[in-house]
Amino acid sequence: MTPKKKIFASQLAFLFFLFGLSVLLFPSEDTKIPIIHVKGTHYQVGFQIGTHMKSQLIELVQKSREYVEKETDMDWNDIRAQSQVFLEFSKKHMPEYVEEMQGAADATGIDLVDLFSEICEEIFYKNHLRGCSDLIASGDVTADGSVLVAHNNDTSPYLEKYAVVVHYQVDGEPEILAVGYGGLGISVGYNSAGISLTGNELSMNDMKMGVPRMLLVRKILSARTIGEAIDAAIFQPRASNYNQVITDENGEIYSIEGSGTDYEALYAAEGYLVHTNHFVSPRMRKYELDARDITTSMVRYNRATRLMKNNKGKISLDMLKGFLKDHVNRPGSLCRHGKEVKTTFSIVINLSTKRMLLARGNPCESEYYEYTF
Repeated sequence: MTPKKKIFASQLAFLFFLFGLSVLLFPSEDTKIPIIHVKGTHYQVGFQIGTHMKSQLIELVQKSREYVEKETDMDWNDIRAQSQVFLEFSKKHMPEYVEEMQGAADATGIDLVDLFSEICEEIFYKNHLRGCSDLIASGDVTADGSVLVAHNNDTSPYLEKYAVVVHYQVDGEPEILAVGYGGLGISVGYNSAGISLTGNELSMNDMKMGVPRMLLVRKILSARTIGEAIDAAIFQPRASNYNQVITDENGEIYSIEGSGTDYEALYAAEGYLVHTNHFVSPRMRKYELDARDITTSMVRYNRATRLMKNNKGKISLDMLKGFLKDHVNRPGSLCRHGKEVKTTFSIVINLSTKRMLLARGNPCESEYYEYTF
């Protein structure tokens, strides 16, 4: 190589280095999860969500149809029949949220029964993969007295691209910032009344027909007090439940371990709370669908408990972000990297300042962005 070519090659290598450094220090805005703002009646906000998310919702329903046809012994008419039953329960007990779904259906042109099936996880229950980890700290154990909520949301990898933040301003409800997939399925969020909701998938053996659990999540986030939120979490005509982790800005923290017919309220008496994907309450363990299938959840639960317990009094927002990146027992770690289930978004909420930090995908590979009302 000639001297001139050597100089050119070294200059080119340096330029590539600078480019790589700039990507590391200044990540692309394309990695930021988008936010949509909706306002008005329940029907109006549903219509606005449907308008914003039309292509994504059409695609999600189509993916569900293809999955049923290729991977199950059912056809789409079977799914519609089950969806109709859940819909009738919901019309009777939570008509306001059916109005939101109707608005979205009208905006997208998707039949309401087809669209409603997308929030009825109970229909596809056997194919759901357990995921999500929660680490919650009250002002009793944080470094600056803030109430902090940390959560990794673990799902099938294909859902990551559908993640979206919805800012609700619904008549008669507090403002809500919620994160989920496709705009209608909420996973986590918090509201202007100082209530946050995170949670974890549980596999239970007492599921029944009723109001789908995703509507319980929507109801919880409309609460103005922690008591109202707990009432929504244990709503009686429910079909099934999650473990619902409910926190308020005063540092009151409850983990509502719910099944289709029962629940246990676990209280954060030590100032912090951890939960993953198995029943912790001895009384609720009889509802575990398969007690042999909770190893990964137990490891994450114990690891998170150790991290929180050993740092009482020092826990900060940045520390929790570090915990969410933990790789002990990878790929089944707090930051999950499995092929069938992985962390598709990561979130830390400061309820004291009503500020939310959110990262798309695995937090070890992503940038957190701030969202507020």
